[in-house]
Amino acid sequence: MKKSFVSLLTLAAISFGMVSCGGNKSQDAAQNVEEEAVIAGEVSKSLLTAELKDEVTRFLKDMPSSDLPYKLSTGEVSISVANTDFMLPIAKLAELNTKTQKARACGIYFADLNILKAMKKPTTDVEKTLAKLAQDLDIPFAIEIMKEEAPANATQEQLNAFLDEQENKLIDAMMENDKADIELELLSGMAVEYATIYANPGLVVKGDAVSAGLSENMEKRLDIMLEITKDLAKYYPDLKQTGEIIAPLKDMVASVATARESRSQIEAMRTELLK
Repeated sequence: MKKSFVSLLTLAAISFGMVSCGGNKSQDAAQNVEEEAVIAGEVSKSLLTAELKDEVTRFLKDMPSSDLPYKLSTGEVSISVANTDFMLPIAKLAELNTKTQKARACGIYFADLNILKAMKKPTTDVEKTLAKLAQDLDIPFAIEIMKEEAPANATQEQLNAFLDEQENKLIDAMMENDKADIELELLSGMAVEYATIYANPGLVVKGDAVSAGLSENMEKRLDIMLEITKDLAKYYPDLKQTGEIIAPLKDMVASVATARESRSQIEAMRTELLK
């Protein structure tokens, strides 16, 4: 990142982790009542200060976009895969128990959904699965945002603007609802699934996808994601594991060739995310 979160994290630690020496008993008692209510699930308490949320939001919104969606929409580029057996089975949903597993799987299924749409394949089962995960994760707004359709016959500029706005809406909603960890877990699952597709030997790309900067786009997004997961792991311990799992991915997606050479490692990465 251009700027570290260290100073912001220090301020947040003071806010949430330290007790003032001059605090009186009534303040301590009030804080204890609040903490007990949080633990009991009666109220929610944001782990991140407003300033830190704003910083995370800015960096997430700085993630690069790609020209590939436009090229797919015009037919300049087409994507096909010999079969979709590599995609995460719908039945996997029944095996997911923790919030972290479900958030990562949500990202994986979103990636599968986008690929199925690009290939004009049925998406009903994946959409139902995503709706269930969104309900479990208490992020119904994610489904509503992702359902929004781009303008018909949009120019490249219009489509890029629509996709940027859609992604920014999701980021804003996640932050407003104290779901920073869910957003990062989701993005990590999505990145690994796109890499899985990228590495698939049955993937056929017709047209000039290289100029859309696919590998470069993935590498830059991973850089930002890894920096944020590292900084926020103090508040969301599972993010430490997430960062460690996906860290090698950047080198693996440098090209189709390197992705295919790393196929087994990428698939193992997806398995590890869902353990």
